[in-house]
Amino acid sequence: MYKVFNCIANEHDFAHILMAMFVLGFGTLCALIVFHRGQVAGSVRSRRIWVTASGFVMGLGIWATHFIALLGYRPGFAVVFDGWITLLTPIISVAGFVAVAHLLSADKSTNSRLASAVIATCAVTCMHFFGVSALQSSAVIEYDPATVAVAIVLGFASFCITYLLVSKTDRHARNMLAWAASMTAVISIHFVSASGTTMIPVNGLSQPVWALGTAGVSIVIAIGFGALLIVSALAAVLDTAVQDVRVSENRKLALLADSALEALFIVSPQGCIVDANKAAESILGTSREDLRGSDILKIMQLDDLGHISMRDNHDFGERPLYLPDGRKVIVEINSRAISDKASAFNVFAVRDLTQRLRNEARVRTLAYQDPLTGLANRVTFNLALASAIHKGPGGVHDLAVLIINMDEFKDVNDQFGHRAGDLLLKTVATRIKSSILPADLVARLSGDEYAVILMGRSSRADIKATAESILCAISAPLKIGQRTLAVGASIGVSVGVPANGGSTRILTSADRALYAAKESGRGQVRFYDTQLHRELEQKRGVEHELHQALLLGQFELHYQPKVCSDTRTVLGREALIRWNHPNRGLIYPDHFIPIAEQSLLINEIGSWTIRAACEEARNWDEAISVSVNLSARQFLDPDLVDHVRQALTGSGIAPSRLELEVTETALIQSQSVAVAILNELKAMGVQIALDDFGTGYSSMSYIQSFPFDRIKIDRSFVTSMNVNHKSRAIVEAIIHLAHALKIPVVAEGVETESQALALRVLGCEELQGYLIARPEPMGRQGGTAVNARFGNSLNAA
Repeated sequence: MYKVFNCIANEHDFAHILMAMFVLGFGTLCALIVFHRGQVAGSVRSRRIWVTASGFVMGLGIWATHFIALLGYRPGFAVVFDGWITLLTPIISVAGFVAVAHLLSADKSTNSRLASAVIATCAVTCMHFFGVSALQSSAVIEYDPATVAVAIVLGFASFCITYLLVSKTDRHARNMLAWAASMTAVISIHFVSASGTTMIPVNGLSQPVWALGTAGVSIVIAIGFGALLIVSALAAVLDTAVQDVRVSENRKLALLADSALEALFIVSPQGCIVDANKAAESILGTSREDLRGSDILKIMQLDDLGHISMRDNHDFGERPLYLPDGRKVIVEINSRAISDKASAFNVFAVRDLTQRLRNEARVRTLAYQDPLTGLANRVTFNLALASAIHKGPGGVHDLAVLIINMDEFKDVNDQFGHRAGDLLLKTVATRIKSSILPADLVARLSGDEYAVILMGRSSRADIKATAESILCAISAPLKIGQRTLAVGASIGVSVGVPANGGSTRILTSADRALYAAKESGRGQVRFYDTQLHRELEQKRGVEHELHQALLLGQFELHYQPKVCSDTRTVLGREALIRWNHPNRGLIYPDHFIPIAEQSLLINEIGSWTIRAACEEARNWDEAISVSVNLSARQFLDPDLVDHVRQALTGSGIAPSRLELEVTETALIQSQSVAVAILNELKAMGVQIALDDFGTGYSSMSYIQSFPFDRIKIDRSFVTSMNVNHKSRAIVEAIIHLAHALKIPVVAEGVETESQALALRVLGCEELQGYLIARPEPMGRQGGTAVNARFGNSLNAA
């Protein structure tokens, strides 16, 4: 050890020693970096290039270290270097370390590592002694075999540490240990061997072909070291570029993974989470930093499935996840094993199905449940009814269907708004449900119509009691804000299963019973029984006969005059339809118009009436108008205006001679549609009269909203006006109101002269009734004056 220290301290220039140490350390570090870069290269060719570069850098670094140390050697006499030996020396070290790098890259077994240590020791030793031989022209060189042997053994041991023992530590420690061990190996071989070397000057004994002084050697070393720097710089630049590309690609992959809606986990072969994306954080409510290192099977709660190999693909299907914050999430879990030559891992894809399942449940709810009341809807009701029929009721009364319709629900919507209407519908649903048994089913079919299936009742009386209980519950007062509503309903009941029909027949029977209940005065329970069936069959018969009456021309018009209250001059005639039945004789409209309205034949009958009245009016004096009544159903006919236009065109009468009489019932069904139709008729020049004024719900509002040309006082007020002071006051108020609005008034139902006189005194412009004339065909009526003698007495009065 003393000899080595003495060699370094007394026979070498300290600056050159430091320079040699720097070059050795720098070259070794660069070689390690380049070697490790080659290990992660993507292709075999790229790996070979990087590995070759690492051997080249290591060999040049050791060669430069050797000759820098030789330049610092002070033997006490002038020395000359053989130029060719100096240039050939790096080939030995470079070839040796290129071989070592390729051997380590191809095979990392223990034998391969030991072989690498042997090759490295040989390369450094051969390069050292061959390099020292460049001084043979200046001195005779003698070596101490024992010292040289020690130097070689120390170098081999250090290289063994470099290539064999360092793999037991992590990467950073491995690099530091490899770096230190490599430097120790080179230093040991060079300086220990130098301490056992003796040089005897023999100036002029021989002359090299190419002699280099210390300056020339310095130039060669500078060129070699420059090559080392260039290769290292190129490797560093290339590595930086590659790393930048890799970072960029990794960033893109990370962004791509984070943009995925599925939770993605990269899992090691041991089942530990390596990384996760943002969706995983969102689903689990845990940061990816906390997820790293966790057991994926525990996180995904797959422990119950037993051993799961991370080398296989798995489709775990839908699984519930119970999260620490109490949430339950339904997920679909799949895993795919991925491997290459560099690594193997598993990707878990977890899709959150919670929202999709909620949407599907919401769709199912909307498909089978009424969204407002929460009751079953029509689809569910039909399925339940079909199922009940299929099971087959044990007794006649085991199955009953109730159709419930609220009375005057439209008025609630119109007066209090749709919010109040919705509250009423929900309240009624709750009341119906509380009035039936758990085995029964209640559904909201549409609007204000409900249906109930009653199961297992013992008698008709039991069914009726349930229906009346429902009526009683519905009719209980309902407080909305500061107002209290009193509502009612009508119920139609169908009991049992018809012998020749299914659910449609049952619902039809209950619907017919409901309609009969409403006709009976509302707030009623009506069963579809034999009597009702007979009545409906009779109506169907009348409906069929009405079709025939239209085809065979069995309808005719009778006319009742409207006269001036002062002169009794005929101002117009009201056309009143009659059915001249071949077997039953003359039938008045009260007996067939309601049936015609139910079957929609009213549109055809109404069209015929308008056309026939206009044709007849063509034969009258042009000062006389004709009036025709419009039913409520006719306002639902989209062709009504066209029918009127065609009747006027066909008859040739002036539109102002046609007066159409409408009732408040016709207007109340669809006020917006009625306004549009009446405005179209007014634009044509047709006159509009409000019939039966005073008997509806909103007479004043209708006078304000619609363009009426005449108001007709209902006969119920006229008949009793001379015996009932309230009726007279109502008549007087109507006349004054009409005059204030500049609308003429017609009094219907005038039957006595005292009524005519009182109306004339009150200022009523026109009279109509049996006092003037009964409705008759035109062939039986006279001219333009009617009951003239009464007119004289009126004038006398």
